[in-house]
Amino acid sequence: MNLSLSESQTLLLESTQRFSAERLAPFAKERENNHAISHDTIREMGNQGLLAVNLPGELGGSEAGVVAYALAVREVAKGDASVAVTMAVTNMVGEVLLKFGTPDQHREHIPKLASGEYFGGAFGLSEPGAGSDAGALQAKAVQDGDDWVINGQKQWITTGDQAGVIVVWARTSDDGAKGITCFLVRGDAEGLTAGKPEEKMGLNASHTVSLIFENVRVPKENQ
Repeated sequence: MNLSLSESQTLLLESTQRFSAERLAPFAKERENNHAISHDTIREMGNQGLLAVNLPGELGGSEAGVVAYALAVREVAKGDASVAVTMAVTNMVGEVLLKFGTPDQHREHIPKLASGEYFGGAFGLSEPGAGSDAGALQAKAVQDGDDWVINGQKQWITTGDQAGVIVVWARTSDDGAKGITCFLVRGDAEGLTAGKPEEKMGLNASHTVSLIFENVRVPKENQ
């Protein structure tokens, strides 16, 4: 078994090491004190190919694979762990979209995640009463013509107040875990508001927030 890194894995590892040492580590304390990551930093991450490491090149991804992703996120975390959290969630949202989304959804959102045009992606699953037991979630989506209307609350959502697109789970029937549907909600959707970022023991530059959905309308094509 050959466990040596490929050329593409080595190149990404080395470029990420330089980026982390030169652009992330020197300003990590400042980000933490300010509770903020600048959008310029996110765009730099996109330019480095770090926001869609395992996604296809035709959608703006690096197409470098999971090993390269693991190596890259480790190096980013050495420089600034808050930035690594943002990177990890954005990559996860992109991969969820690629696997379960439609071609139109791929084209609409993945290039914006990959480039940093979106500040990031967010994963809207947990609720105040549904953390590890995701099947107990209570946020509801009701169909109204060509739209779905979402009402409810999400909790502990990384980048939820800054994300360009949020993957949101909501209950569409009373059939337990089988009655849950996934939606794509834009971060600037009308009726969507975010709570104040949590005061944590660390990683405060990465925002963790609650999300309130009040009659948020989602086109059926975003289901």
